[in-house]
Amino acid sequence: MNEINKEMTLESHGQPGFTIKIDGPKVGEARLSANDFATIIFRSQQAMKRIGQVLYGESSVGKGRKKKEIEELCELFVIGWRPGSSVAVVELAKPPAQMSLFGYIGEESLKAFLNGMQHIQNEIIDTSPKIPVGFDTGVLQTCDYLGKVLEHGIDNVSFEPVYIKGANTVTFDRPLREKVRDLLGKPIDQCQVEKVGRLEVLDGHRGLQGRLWEPDGTKWICIFKPEHQEMLPDAWLHTLRLIGEAVIEANKEKVLHVASILPLEDEILDSSIVGEPEKQSFWTSLSLEELVEIQGVQTAKDIDCFSELWPEDDDPDQMLAHILDERSSRRGIILEEKNR
Repeated sequence: MNEINKEMTLESHGQPGFTIKIDGPKVGEARLSANDFATIIFRSQQAMKRIGQVLYGESSVGKGRKKKEIEELCELFVIGWRPGSSVAVVELAKPPAQMSLFGYIGEESLKAFLNGMQHIQNEIIDTSPKIPVGFDTGVLQTCDYLGKVLEHGIDNVSFEPVYIKGANTVTFDRPLREKVRDLLGKPIDQCQVEKVGRLEVLDGHRGLQGRLWEPDGTKWICIFKPEHQEMLPDAWLHTLRLIGEAVIEANKEKVLHVASILPLEDEILDSSIVGEPEKQSFWTSLSLEELVEIQGVQTAKDIDCFSELWPEDDDPDQMLAHILDERSSRRGIILEEKNR
């Protein structure tokens, strides 16, 4: 195995890339969780691809298809693992022999990724945060996800450039992740606002929507972006800081077009409503009996009170026949496809 590692060295390729060194109590000599390593590679690559979009004047979280060539040129390949330590050698995809519009976008994205993280590391995050060149909310969100490996017995992840000029070595650790989260938790332009509350409802039927309740009872209809989809299951029923553009119209529900999601400790919100029983009933789980008492629900004494709610012109038998007909049609389509 060591002989294979010796042959798989960056020097044999000469492509721009970097080494990844992982340190921590759960990292041994040439031993590392496969899931954590996959997360580091995937999130680094995802950040670079998003940076590539930003460098060419597009939002990394915009709608529509991403430029395929940018994605290909920012792809990472693990080409070696240094024996005796948790250091992986990674290189960029080889650019085509005939340069196209995107040129060396992989190399430029890699430099922006490393230098951008170093910029954040050295930046004093205040009321006027400065976003590094090539970064936007989507890139910051990806860097925050990269930091999840620091919760698994990893103290830091060091990135050192190889065969690339103008890029700096940077160490991703907990203080750097906190600065990334600080940037995510602040509006980065004047059109954005910050809202803190608990995400109580998720609705996937009308796109990625949810309802956020602030401690004072204010409700916001939140419209999320497709890239937020992987975060929403963990965010549901938890305290969040959302940054986005607010739309407030008379006689309509307040709407927040979410740009970034930052999970918070639930105690932050819970502590702000201690001593307010009328709000505690909303934020805490109650028994069925307690809910009945609070809401004043009465026992139904006559089944006709339910039938009165059913539309008179609605025929249940017709609905059932329609459902059975639809199922039969689908089965027929499936059988036709199988017999082809």
